[in-house]
Amino acid sequence: MKILHIITSLELGGAEKLLLDLIPSQKKQGVEVELLVLDTKNQVFLEDFKKRGIKVNITKINNKKSFKNIFEIVKLIKKEKFDVVHAHLIHSQIWTSLAKRMVKNVEFITTEHSTSNNRRKKSIYKILDKMIYSSYDKVVAISEGTAESLVKWIGISMKKLEIIENGVSLRAFMGRSKERKGDKLIMVSRFHESKDHLTVLRALKKLSKNYTLTFVGEGETQDKVLNEAKMLKLEERVSFLGYSNSISSLLKRHDIAIQSSNYEGFGISALEAMASGTPLIGSDVKGLAEVIKGGGLLFQLGNENDLVDKILLLEDKAYYLQKSKDGIKNSLQYSIENTAKKYIALYKGE
Repeated sequence: MKILHIITSLELGGAEKLLLDLIPSQKKQGVEVELLVLDTKNQVFLEDFKKRGIKVNITKINNKKSFKNIFEIVKLIKKEKFDVVHAHLIHSQIWTSLAKRMVKNVEFITTEHSTSNNRRKKSIYKILDKMIYSSYDKVVAISEGTAESLVKWIGISMKKLEIIENGVSLRAFMGRSKERKGDKLIMVSRFHESKDHLTVLRALKKLSKNYTLTFVGEGETQDKVLNEAKMLKLEERVSFLGYSNSISSLLKRHDIAIQSSNYEGFGISALEAMASGTPLIGSDVKGLAEVIKGGGLLFQLGNENDLVDKILLLEDKAYYLQKSKDGIKNSLQYSIENTAKKYIALYKGE
Protein backbone atom coordinates (compact mmCIF):
# COMPACT_ATOMS: atom_id res chain seq x y z
CA MET A 1 0.00 0.00 0.00
CA LYS A 2 1.28 3.45 -0.95
CA ILE A 3 0.01 6.53 0.90
CA LEU A 4 0.35 10.24 0.17
CA HIS A 5 -0.32 12.72 2.95
CA ILE A 6 -1.01 16.25 1.70
CA ILE A 7 -0.79 19.22 4.06
CA THR A 8 -1.16 22.95 3.50
CA SER A 9 2.09 23.95 5.21
CA LEU A 10 4.63 22.96 7.85
CA GLU A 11 3.99 25.85 10.20
CA LEU A 12 3.82 25.24 13.94
CA GLY A 13 0.56 23.44 14.66
CA GLY A 14 -1.09 20.26 15.87
CA ALA A 15 -1.71 18.72 12.44
CA GLU A 16 1.90 19.26 11.43
CA LYS A 17 3.18 17.78 14.69
CA LEU A 18 0.88 14.79 14.29
CA LEU A 19 2.24 13.95 10.84
CA LEU A 20 5.81 14.28 12.09
CA ASP A 21 5.16 11.25 14.32
CA LEU A 22 2.42 9.53 12.33
CA ILE A 23 4.24 9.06 9.02
CA PRO A 24 7.34 7.33 10.48
CA SER A 25 5.05 5.11 12.56
CA GLN A 26 3.03 4.16 9.48
CA LYS A 27 6.25 3.31 7.65
CA LYS A 28 7.33 1.04 10.51
CA GLN A 29 4.02 -0.79 10.15
CA GLY A 30 4.87 -1.77 6.59
CA VAL A 31 3.33 0.79 4.24
CA GLU A 32 5.01 3.25 1.87
CA VAL A 33 4.33 6.87 2.84
CA GLU A 34 5.24 10.25 1.37
CA LEU A 35 4.30 13.84 2.17
CA LEU A 36 3.27 16.65 -0.18
CA VAL A 37 3.48 20.23 1.11
CA LEU A 38 1.68 23.03 -0.75
CA ASP A 39 3.44 25.99 0.86
CA THR A 40 6.74 26.15 2.76
CA LYS A 41 6.53 29.80 3.84
CA ASN A 42 7.00 30.16 7.62
CA GLN A 43 7.75 26.45 7.92
CA VAL A 44 9.39 25.14 11.08
CA PHE A 45 9.18 21.36 10.58
CA LEU A 46 10.74 20.69 7.15
CA GLU A 47 14.17 19.61 8.41
CA ASP A 48 12.57 17.52 11.16
CA PHE A 49 10.63 15.55 8.53
CA LYS A 50 13.77 15.00 6.45
CA LYS A 51 15.79 13.88 9.49
CA ARG A 52 13.17 11.20 10.14
CA GLY A 53 13.62 9.80 6.66
CA ILE A 54 10.33 11.07 5.28
CA LYS A 55 10.21 11.85 1.57
CA VAL A 56 8.85 15.40 1.33
CA ASN A 57 7.46 16.64 -1.99
CA ILE A 58 6.96 20.40 -2.42
CA THR A 59 4.83 21.87 -5.20
CA LYS A 60 6.64 24.00 -7.76
CA ILE A 61 4.07 26.74 -7.14
CA ASN A 62 4.75 26.78 -3.40
CA ASN A 63 1.59 28.81 -2.82
CA LYS A 64 -1.30 27.33 -0.86
CA LYS A 65 -3.84 29.66 -2.51
CA SER A 66 -3.07 28.78 -6.13
CA PHE A 67 -5.58 26.64 -8.08
CA LYS A 68 -2.56 25.15 -9.90
CA ASN A 69 -2.11 22.93 -6.86
CA ILE A 70 -4.88 20.76 -8.29
CA PHE A 71 -2.71 19.76 -11.25
CA GLU A 72 0.40 19.31 -9.10
CA ILE A 73 -1.52 16.91 -6.88
CA VAL A 74 -2.94 14.95 -9.83
CA LYS A 75 0.47 14.72 -11.48
CA LEU A 76 2.14 13.31 -8.36
CA ILE A 77 -0.66 10.82 -7.67
CA LYS A 78 -0.50 9.42 -11.20
CA LYS A 79 3.30 9.40 -11.36
CA GLU A 80 3.83 7.57 -8.07
CA LYS A 81 0.63 5.49 -8.27
CA PHE A 82 -0.61 6.12 -4.74
CA ASP A 83 -3.39 3.95 -3.37
CA VAL A 84 -4.52 6.40 -0.68
CA VAL A 85 -4.44 10.20 -0.58
CA HIS A 86 -4.91 11.77 2.85
CA ALA A 87 -5.48 15.55 3.07
CA HIS A 88 -4.96 17.79 6.11
CA LEU A 89 -6.00 21.45 6.68
CA ILE A 90 -8.28 23.60 4.57
CA HIS A 91 -6.23 24.60 1.51
CA SER A 92 -5.03 21.05 1.09
CA GLN A 93 -8.59 19.80 1.55
CA ILE A 94 -9.95 22.15 -1.13
CA TRP A 95 -7.39 21.41 -3.85
CA THR A 96 -7.29 17.67 -3.10
CA SER A 97 -11.09 17.40 -3.28
CA LEU A 98 -10.95 18.91 -6.77
CA ALA A 99 -7.99 16.75 -7.81
CA LYS A 100 -10.06 13.70 -6.87
CA ARG A 101 -12.25 14.29 -9.91
CA MET A 102 -9.28 13.66 -12.22
CA VAL A 103 -8.02 10.33 -10.88
CA LYS A 104 -9.57 6.90 -10.50
CA ASN A 105 -9.14 3.92 -8.19
CA VAL A 106 -7.65 5.97 -5.36
CA GLU A 107 -9.08 6.26 -1.84
CA PHE A 108 -9.39 9.87 -0.68
CA ILE A 109 -9.46 10.65 3.04
CA THR A 110 -9.29 13.84 5.05
CA THR A 111 -8.85 14.58 8.75
CA GLU A 112 -10.62 17.39 10.59
CA HIS A 113 -8.21 18.76 13.20
CA SER A 114 -10.25 21.42 14.99
CA THR A 115 -13.60 22.08 16.64
CA SER A 116 -13.76 25.59 15.16
CA ASN A 117 -12.22 27.95 12.61
CA ASN A 118 -12.84 31.33 11.00
CA ARG A 119 -14.98 29.84 8.21
CA ARG A 120 -17.59 28.76 10.71
CA LYS A 121 -18.25 32.38 11.60
CA LYS A 122 -19.85 32.95 8.16
CA SER A 123 -22.76 30.86 6.94
CA ILE A 124 -21.71 31.20 3.29
CA TYR A 125 -18.78 28.87 3.98
CA LYS A 126 -21.15 26.15 5.15
CA ILE A 127 -22.06 25.40 1.53
CA LEU A 128 -18.40 25.29 0.48
CA ASP A 129 -17.37 23.08 3.38
CA LYS A 130 -20.25 20.69 2.74
CA MET A 131 -19.09 20.28 -0.86
CA ILE A 132 -15.47 19.76 0.19
CA TYR A 133 -16.04 17.16 2.90
CA SER A 134 -18.74 15.27 1.00
CA SER A 135 -16.28 14.63 -1.86
CA TYR A 136 -14.02 12.48 0.34
CA ASP A 137 -14.51 8.75 0.77
CA LYS A 138 -13.94 9.05 4.51
CA VAL A 139 -13.66 11.95 6.95
CA VAL A 140 -11.75 11.46 10.21
CA ALA A 141 -12.29 13.55 13.33
CA ILE A 142 -9.54 13.60 15.97
CA SER A 143 -11.94 13.64 18.94
CA GLU A 144 -15.62 13.27 19.75
CA GLY A 145 -15.84 17.04 20.19
CA THR A 146 -14.37 17.58 16.73
CA ALA A 147 -16.87 15.13 15.23
CA GLU A 148 -19.83 16.74 16.99
CA SER A 149 -18.79 20.20 15.83
CA LEU A 150 -18.39 19.08 12.22
CA VAL A 151 -21.78 17.33 12.19
CA LYS A 152 -23.39 20.43 13.64
CA TRP A 153 -21.67 22.63 11.04
CA ILE A 154 -22.38 20.75 7.80
CA GLY A 155 -24.57 17.79 8.77
CA ILE A 156 -22.09 15.25 7.42
CA SER A 157 -23.31 11.65 7.35
CA MET A 158 -22.14 9.58 10.32
CA LYS A 159 -21.52 6.69 7.89
CA LYS A 160 -18.73 8.72 6.32
CA LEU A 161 -17.28 9.95 9.63
CA GLU A 162 -14.71 8.11 11.75
CA ILE A 163 -13.08 9.13 15.03
CA ILE A 164 -9.36 8.40 15.33
CA GLU A 165 -7.73 10.18 18.22
CA ASN A 166 -4.30 11.72 17.86
CA GLY A 167 -1.24 10.18 19.43
CA VAL A 168 2.35 11.07 20.20
CA SER A 169 5.61 9.17 20.37
CA LEU A 170 5.34 8.42 24.08
CA ARG A 171 8.92 7.17 24.36
CA ALA A 172 10.23 10.65 23.65
CA PHE A 173 8.28 12.16 26.55
CA MET A 174 7.69 9.37 29.01
CA GLY A 175 9.20 9.94 32.40
CA ARG A 176 8.68 8.87 35.96
CA SER A 177 6.21 10.65 38.19
CA LYS A 178 7.82 13.79 39.53
CA GLU A 179 7.91 15.80 42.72
CA ARG A 180 7.42 19.54 42.69
CA LYS A 181 10.69 21.44 42.97
CA GLY A 182 9.64 25.01 42.22
CA ASP A 183 7.04 27.36 40.75
CA LYS A 184 7.86 27.19 37.05
CA LEU A 185 4.88 27.27 34.68
CA ILE A 186 5.10 26.43 30.98
CA MET A 187 2.72 26.70 28.03
CA VAL A 188 3.73 25.03 24.77
CA SER A 189 1.51 26.42 22.04
CA ARG A 190 1.60 28.48 18.88
CA PHE A 191 0.48 32.10 19.19
CA HIS A 192 -2.87 31.95 17.41
CA GLU A 193 -6.43 33.12 17.99
CA SER A 194 -7.37 29.57 18.98
CA LYS A 195 -5.07 29.88 22.02
CA ASP A 196 -5.67 31.95 25.14
CA HIS A 197 -2.27 33.12 26.35
CA LEU A 198 -3.72 36.28 27.90
CA THR A 199 -5.64 34.44 30.62
CA VAL A 200 -2.41 32.72 31.67
CA LEU A 201 -0.66 36.08 31.98
CA ARG A 202 -3.51 37.50 34.06
CA ALA A 203 -3.38 34.46 36.33
CA LEU A 204 0.38 34.89 36.77
CA LYS A 205 -0.19 38.48 37.88
CA LYS A 206 -2.33 37.20 40.75
CA LEU A 207 0.20 34.61 41.88
CA SER A 208 3.16 35.24 44.16
CA LYS A 209 6.33 36.55 42.55
CA ASN A 210 7.95 33.14 43.04
CA TYR A 211 6.01 31.92 40.01
CA THR A 212 7.56 32.27 36.55
CA LEU A 213 6.08 31.46 33.14
CA THR A 214 7.64 30.20 29.93
CA PHE A 215 5.85 30.46 26.59
CA VAL A 216 7.14 28.12 23.88
CA GLY A 217 5.97 28.78 20.33
CA GLU A 218 5.64 31.36 17.59
CA GLY A 219 2.76 32.95 15.71
CA GLU A 220 0.63 35.88 14.73
CA THR A 221 -0.66 36.88 18.18
CA GLN A 222 2.74 36.95 19.88
CA ASP A 223 3.07 40.75 19.80
CA LYS A 224 -0.31 41.12 21.48
CA VAL A 225 0.77 38.78 24.26
CA LEU A 226 4.12 40.55 24.63
CA ASN A 227 2.33 43.89 25.01
CA GLU A 228 0.02 42.43 27.65
CA ALA A 229 3.02 41.13 29.60
CA LYS A 230 4.55 44.62 29.55
CA MET A 231 1.29 46.27 30.58
CA LEU A 232 1.01 43.88 33.53
CA LYS A 233 4.69 44.51 34.36
CA LEU A 234 5.53 40.83 34.11
CA GLU A 235 8.59 41.10 31.86
CA GLU A 236 10.95 39.70 34.49
CA ARG A 237 8.70 36.71 35.19
CA VAL A 238 7.78 35.70 31.62
CA SER A 239 10.07 34.16 29.00
CA PHE A 240 9.25 33.87 25.29
CA LEU A 241 11.41 31.04 23.92
CA GLY A 242 10.01 30.84 20.40
CA TYR A 243 10.03 27.52 18.56
CA SER A 244 11.85 24.63 20.21
CA ASN A 245 12.46 21.01 19.22
CA SER A 246 13.41 20.13 22.81
CA ILE A 247 9.90 20.08 24.28
CA SER A 248 10.46 16.92 26.30
CA SER A 249 13.40 18.34 28.24
CA LEU A 250 11.63 21.69 28.70
CA LEU A 251 8.58 20.00 30.19
CA LYS A 252 10.70 18.01 32.60
CA ARG A 253 12.44 21.20 33.79
CA HIS A 254 9.14 22.93 34.59
CA ASP A 255 6.69 22.17 37.38
CA ILE A 256 3.26 22.78 35.84
CA ALA A 257 2.12 22.73 32.21
CA ILE A 258 -0.80 24.86 31.07
CA GLN A 259 -2.82 24.48 27.88
CA SER A 260 -5.09 27.51 27.64
CA SER A 261 -7.21 27.37 24.49
CA ASN A 262 -10.30 29.11 23.16
CA TYR A 263 -10.99 26.00 21.10
CA GLU A 264 -8.99 22.85 20.47
CA GLY A 265 -9.58 19.77 18.35
CA PHE A 266 -7.43 17.54 20.51
CA GLY A 267 -4.36 18.99 22.24
CA ILE A 268 -1.11 17.22 21.35
CA SER A 269 0.89 19.56 23.61
CA ALA A 270 -1.38 18.60 26.49
CA LEU A 271 -0.76 14.93 25.81
CA GLU A 272 3.00 15.50 25.69
CA ALA A 273 2.88 17.26 29.07
CA MET A 274 0.96 14.41 30.69
CA ALA A 275 3.32 11.80 29.22
CA SER A 276 6.30 13.67 30.69
CA GLY A 277 4.83 13.51 34.20
CA THR A 278 4.35 17.28 34.38
CA PRO A 279 0.94 18.01 35.97
CA LEU A 280 -1.33 19.69 33.45
CA ILE A 281 -4.03 22.34 33.72
CA GLY A 282 -6.13 23.01 30.62
CA SER A 283 -9.16 24.95 29.43
CA ASP A 284 -12.46 23.12 29.77
CA VAL A 285 -13.32 23.16 26.07
CA LYS A 286 -14.44 20.37 23.73
CA GLY A 287 -11.66 18.22 22.36
CA LEU A 288 -9.06 19.32 24.87
CA ALA A 289 -11.21 18.36 27.85
CA GLU A 290 -11.60 14.83 26.45
CA VAL A 291 -7.83 14.36 26.40
CA ILE A 292 -7.16 15.87 29.83
CA LYS A 293 -10.11 14.39 31.74
CA GLY A 294 -8.80 12.04 34.41
CA GLY A 295 -5.19 12.99 33.72
CA GLY A 296 -5.09 16.64 34.68
CA LEU A 297 -7.08 19.63 35.88
CA LEU A 298 -9.57 21.77 33.94
CA PHE A 299 -10.34 25.46 34.42
CA GLN A 300 -13.17 27.56 33.06
CA LEU A 301 -12.34 29.17 29.73
CA GLY A 302 -11.02 32.71 30.18
CA ASN A 303 -11.33 32.62 33.96
CA GLU A 304 -7.94 33.57 35.43
CA ASN A 305 -9.23 33.20 39.00
CA ASP A 306 -10.21 29.59 38.37
CA LEU A 307 -6.79 28.98 36.80
CA VAL A 308 -5.09 30.49 39.86
CA ASP A 309 -7.12 28.20 42.13
CA LYS A 310 -6.07 25.13 40.15
CA ILE A 311 -2.40 26.17 40.24
CA LEU A 312 -2.56 26.66 44.00
CA LEU A 313 -4.08 23.19 44.46
CA LEU A 314 -0.84 21.79 43.10
CA GLU A 315 1.16 23.40 45.92
CA ASP A 316 0.13 20.37 47.97
CA LYS A 317 3.01 17.93 47.36
CA ALA A 318 0.93 14.76 47.71
CA TYR A 319 -1.74 16.06 45.33
CA TYR A 320 0.94 17.24 42.90
CA LEU A 321 2.52 13.77 42.82
CA GLN A 322 -0.88 12.15 42.28
CA LYS A 323 -1.67 14.38 39.30
CA SER A 324 1.75 13.60 37.85
CA LYS A 325 0.94 9.89 38.04
CA ASP A 326 -2.58 10.47 36.66
CA GLY A 327 -1.18 12.26 33.63
CA ILE A 328 1.28 9.49 32.79
CA LYS A 329 -1.42 6.85 33.14
CA ASN A 330 -3.87 8.82 30.99
CA SER A 331 -1.31 9.36 28.23
CA LEU A 332 -0.73 5.64 27.71
CA GLN A 333 -3.94 5.28 25.69
CA TYR A 334 -2.70 7.79 23.10
CA SER A 335 0.36 6.18 21.53
CA ILE A 336 1.24 7.17 17.97
CA GLU A 337 1.61 3.47 17.12
CA ASN A 338 -2.04 2.90 17.97
CA THR A 339 -3.11 5.95 15.94
CA ALA A 340 -1.08 4.75 12.93
CA LYS A 341 -2.59 1.28 13.21
CA LYS A 342 -6.13 2.69 13.19
CA TYR A 343 -5.45 4.84 10.12
CA ILE A 344 -3.96 1.91 8.20
CA ALA A 345 -7.01 -0.20 9.05
CA LEU A 346 -9.20 2.62 7.72
CA TYR A 347 -7.19 2.81 4.49
CA LYS A 348 -7.70 -0.93 4.01
CA GLY A 349 -11.42 -0.67 4.72
CA GLU A 350 -11.19 -2.88 7.79
